[in-house]
Amino acid sequence: MLLIIEDNPNIRQELSDYLEANGHPSVCPDHFSCSQEELTAEIRALLEAAPVDLILLDIGLEACDGLKLCREIRSVSSVPVIFLTGRVSEEDELTGILMGGDDFIRKPCSLPVLLARINRILVRKNQAPSESIHAFGVSLNVLMGQISYQEKTMELSKNEVKILYYLFLNKGHVVTKDSLIEYLWENKFYVDENILNVNLSRLRRRLRELGLENFIKTIPKKGVMVQEDKQ
Repeated sequence: MLLIIEDNPNIRQELSDYLEANGHPSVCPDHFSCSQEELTAEIRALLEAAPVDLILLDIGLEACDGLKLCREIRSVSSVPVIFLTGRVSEEDELTGILMGGDDFIRKPCSLPVLLARINRILVRKNQAPSESIHAFGVSLNVLMGQISYQEKTMELSKNEVKILYYLFLNKGHVVTKDSLIEYLWENKFYVDENILNVNLSRLRRRLRELGLENFIKTIPKKGVMVQEDKQ
């Protein structure tokens, strides 16, 4: 479950609806006219009431300093915190990280990119590398860097493992290329779509060697996804 601390009701609802549709139910406090102490007490109660996997925290709350609120959260919990803010100064970003934030995203932000960053943090938090992950009869061992299908096993490069792991996590759903780039290289401004396409083409060739001809499907104008390989 995600905890969304955002005092703009329209943004709060948009985030909640989008994340819920992508597999992340959320809880959202909706009273922000209280004091810093009262809001801090409410957030602590929410953290104690149910397991929270990640917090989205607006810095510029109506009657509360989001940076100070993060510090209070850190005194009782190590749950990952992503700052959402309209502020643009490097000083704010640095302060946010020093206060215990895990990421810092400026508004307005791309929802697919935000989802990719959330998933990346949750993967790092929850990943059990000794275990395999499965999709449509294909097994991916993240620790060993191997993919297995119908008693055949192939070694993969680091990037190939990361691409497949992210697609496996989102099996049954289309992954946009922007979100995949964000997950793989963290800053899409340094990587263009052509580089991703080269990596995908190479990976498809390798999967064909394993007998998986159509495992990674391109959805025109939307993205890519893994699917049952029907030959």
